[in-house]
Amino acid sequence: MELTPDTPPCRLSVDSAPCDLAAVPPVPGYDAAGTADLDACRAGRTLTLALPATDRNAALLGFPRDPHTARRFNAAPHRAELTAGGALLFAGTARLLAASDEGFTLEIRSGGAGWAHDAALRDLSALAVDYRRSLTPSTIAASWTDDSPVKFFPILRDEYPQQNSPTDLLPAERILSVDDYHPFLHIATLVRTLFREAGYTLRSAFFDSAFFEGLYLSGAYAAHDTAAAEQRMGFFARRLTDSSTAADDIGRVIANPRSTIASVGNLVQTATPGSTDSDGLPIPGLYDNGGCFTLRDGKIGFAPASEVRVGFEYYLRYTTGHRILSRTRLKGIDSVYLGTGAQLAFVLPNRYEDRRGEFAAGHGYRAVVFDHAAGAQYRLTCTRDGVQGVVWGEFAARSAQVASPATGPVAGPVLQVRSGTGWSPYAGDWALYDGYIGETGETTVELRIRTAAETVSPASPKRFDGIYFYGAEPGTTFTLRRETSLRPRFFPGPGYGEPLTFADTARHGIRQSTLLEALVHLFDLRFYTDEATKTVHVEPACDLFGAGPAADWTDRTDFSQPVVFSDLAQELRERRTWRYLAGEGAVARFDAGAPQPFGSWSFDTASCAALPGEELLRSPLFGPTLSAAGSEAGAPSARILQVGDRDAAGEGRFTPRIVRYAGLHPLPRGERWGEPSRQAAYPLAAFHFPGDAHTGPFTLCFEDRDGAAGLHRFRDRRLAQEAARQRIALSLRLAPDEFAALLSPGTGAPDIGSRFLLDTGQGIVTASLERIEAYDPAAASVRCTFRRLDSDRL
Repeated sequence: MELTPDTPPCRLSVDSAPCDLAAVPPVPGYDAAGTADLDACRAGRTLTLALPATDRNAALLGFPRDPHTARRFNAAPHRAELTAGGALLFAGTARLLAASDEGFTLEIRSGGAGWAHDAALRDLSALAVDYRRSLTPSTIAASWTDDSPVKFFPILRDEYPQQNSPTDLLPAERILSVDDYHPFLHIATLVRTLFREAGYTLRSAFFDSAFFEGLYLSGAYAAHDTAAAEQRMGFFARRLTDSSTAADDIGRVIANPRSTIASVGNLVQTATPGSTDSDGLPIPGLYDNGGCFTLRDGKIGFAPASEVRVGFEYYLRYTTGHRILSRTRLKGIDSVYLGTGAQLAFVLPNRYEDRRGEFAAGHGYRAVVFDHAAGAQYRLTCTRDGVQGVVWGEFAARSAQVASPATGPVAGPVLQVRSGTGWSPYAGDWALYDGYIGETGETTVELRIRTAAETVSPASPKRFDGIYFYGAEPGTTFTLRRETSLRPRFFPGPGYGEPLTFADTARHGIRQSTLLEALVHLFDLRFYTDEATKTVHVEPACDLFGAGPAADWTDRTDFSQPVVFSDLAQELRERRTWRYLAGEGAVARFDAGAPQPFGSWSFDTASCAALPGEELLRSPLFGPTLSAAGSEAGAPSARILQVGDRDAAGEGRFTPRIVRYAGLHPLPRGERWGEPSRQAAYPLAAFHFPGDAHTGPFTLCFEDRDGAAGLHRFRDRRLAQEAARQRIALSLRLAPDEFAALLSPGTGAPDIGSRFLLDTGQGIVTASLERIEAYDPAAASVRCTFRRLDSDRL
């Protein structure tokens, strides 16, 4: 375009009414650095104008020199627009700074009152995310596959493990409860809600990507200072001894000392420090502050010193008799009622291995026919030395001990059932276990659960005599173990069955801007706001700058002004390191033996122009997370998020995490997830996953790990340019409409995201726009700074 000296006049309007304008100062430009800084986004740009003291201006501004004016200009919001030849050069909220006989001083502020302003003031929990559920096992399981903005993922709290009894055939069965799952918040939903509530349209290919859709922020329940209540009324109670009984005629065992049938007495027996168990060994951790753990009429209770909202944490360890019910389930005590609606039913998994696929000669086995009908007769056959149908056992009961053929290669055991005078293959389910396994046996169960809060007072104490265990066959043996414990939890987070809203799961105590700043740190994001259209463009820097429409501006350079070259690296440190907050628990132990902190990554600037030293760029919110396999007996392959620190004093809270959810992940043959799904799959949420046969590796580490590309990939191209390329400052001849289009992405005209072809006077280069100085519409010229790209072709 050929520019002429005849430039269009500038016009100013306030609330669409024209103003008299004497002179136009340079219009504020643009700085790409501000798109990564939420404070800069909130501040916006300002233009200060000196207006002549004309009658029209005085009327439009509410006669500000009249002390008795009925309308003060600054008492209401006003919008001002500066145009030239129909092009909008600057627009925003106007305020009157001064009024005198000489004229009026008007300031126009663009931005600063929008989404960035709101995000800096509003708590994360204030987002109006539509979520209402109750904290139950069904809610947890449903969240793994529905579109809920809150999902519950299993977590492994960092603690010293309980030791199993050496007499148990299998380790204790740890039953997962609602306390073993933690809420995680869908980050894409949070971000979209934030901008929508501020009145902005979000444009972001990155936020719409499958990668970003899979990211979740660990939630947080409300935190309370419970130290005073704990010191006045807290206790920790345990049993003195094991207590055994048998289930009554409805398969129930009662924790009530007044009951004479099927009772194990009080759930716990003492909170007195220094007490010893039945073996004379001291019981660790006992305390009873204020004597609030009571024993009246032989029954235990909690009588607080004053009215208080309190829930209770139960650690239950018991051994139940069982009968093998199916290949996946045992029949035994598998349910517990703790009062106040906390009725937890679960499944005792059958962890005995079916040996039909590992059939060998000369071994004793136990055959179990799950769908046995009285009077049925069975015959076992196999293939021996290549001969099929070799008979090796007969029996006429639900289960029987059988011995495989003593010699020869054997395979393919087949169960047949007598049909009239012959035999036919058995169509029902059956299994073959090692011979030492009985149809009946014992299983030790561990369960930790926190009940919903209730109001307890001195006049209305809490009683624990309504607790019972159930789900077994009549006469099933039951032993309540001495490790069982009970403690109050004052002002607790949501317990079993309590109603939840989004706000209940997002009590981090952080502003919404903190989440955005953390995402900027992770993904090198840039925010550009078009206030005229209330549109926010968000992308990683490498996808926003130099990635827009190509523009050949080789004829726009104003060589009457100098062209200045400088190295990009001269403002940078010779090393920059991106990392997360300090790890806790498992991560801290890992870091102690690693050459660098888990998740961190360093870049060395390959330029002698760089400043000496290292710049540490730490996340403002997130900590890293390790996952551990082997914590779930029925699903040892499942990798579970490890949180907390077993050596720290605080409980319940942990550093916020970011994880990726990969959906329900298949488990190897023979493994099943525990409560509440009992599926051959588990919800895979991880900060870092090394990959397996079903899912490739992925990571949220900055560094590459286990074949997964780290988050440094979002800034590799920018860092390479900074290490080797130049910054170029030059002047351009631009008409007002071209200047306006630069700051309005999406019109198809060259804008802040374009890839520009420029004539430097020393050669043609391609570059992205980094900074625009103040624009003088009268001269139709502007000074710009560009960042040279890694290729000199459009």
